[in-house]
Amino acid sequence: MIPLLEKQWYIEAPWGRIALIAWGDCTDSPVLLCHGQVDSAACFRPLVRMLPRKYYYIAMELPGNGKSDHMPPGLMMGAYDLVFSIKLVADHFRWTQFTYIAHSLGTLLGKLFNMTFPGRMSHIIDLDPTPAYKTVSQHQLSSWYQEYFVSYFQKYQKLMSPKEKAPKYTYEKAFEMMKKNRGLTDEATKTALERILEPAGKGLVRFTFDQRAKLITIPPLPPQYLKQLYTSITTPTLSILAEDSIQNGAYKMAPFVFEEDPIRNYRVRRVEGNHDVHVSFPERIAPCIIDFMVKSRCSG
Repeated sequence: MIPLLEKQWYIEAPWGRIALIAWGDCTDSPVLLCHGQVDSAACFRPLVRMLPRKYYYIAMELPGNGKSDHMPPGLMMGAYDLVFSIKLVADHFRWTQFTYIAHSLGTLLGKLFNMTFPGRMSHIIDLDPTPAYKTVSQHQLSSWYQEYFVSYFQKYQKLMSPKEKAPKYTYEKAFEMMKKNRGLTDEATKTALERILEPAGKGLVRFTFDQRAKLITIPPLPPQYLKQLYTSITTPTLSILAEDSIQNGAYKMAPFVFEEDPIRNYRVRRVEGNHDVHVSFPERIAPCIIDFMVKSRCSG
């Protein structure tokens, strides 16, 4: 098979630059990929290599992640703030419609974008969308506020620290931390570290992501409202759920995520693996995506 052409560059945003990695021919139907919390576009490379060549794939990096610039200091970062990054990318390429593939936090951003700008996303593929189905009932509002707002200001000085003050590690230590924290294979760990580390002198490295990327504010939607909201979406959607996340109760408060609906073309596939199965074992999910893209006639 001919190697897939890869290109890396930036587009301008009001606060700085958004980094992109693209694969394929720009004249083909567009597919936008969006990563999860504290991650980079590189983590989609193993999966894209297994997908059909007749699409043009662009993986974006959210503000403060990968090679993208940080948001201005001092501001909190919420899901609604990050949605604008998706709009910037889609508008830059003048896409009237595009297919959207996202992981984790990126799936929540996709839901919010799709409801805010209906019709722009022609098809949606969610990879273990745990943050998108996080609910907050009335009696949990206090803990939700504590988790995001109180925690943010308690950690304010650390969250605002420039990357030059970030802890320094040997590459081996950074590798060990990443592998353990995300449960990745060795090869996947190398991929995950590729765009979020930089040399820090004396043979050491440091992480470059914005500390605020660890604390993205998620809307406090109650279970009943979340179900009503999401089941009203008619955009053809494939939701791929990781068994480890299911067993850990990630979707306990949103059981409707398992309910396929042929009327609105909502499909569900369960795969063995953890939250980052798309990086460590892309071969487990690629056939599901290909089948969906072919049968749904994703045309972008």
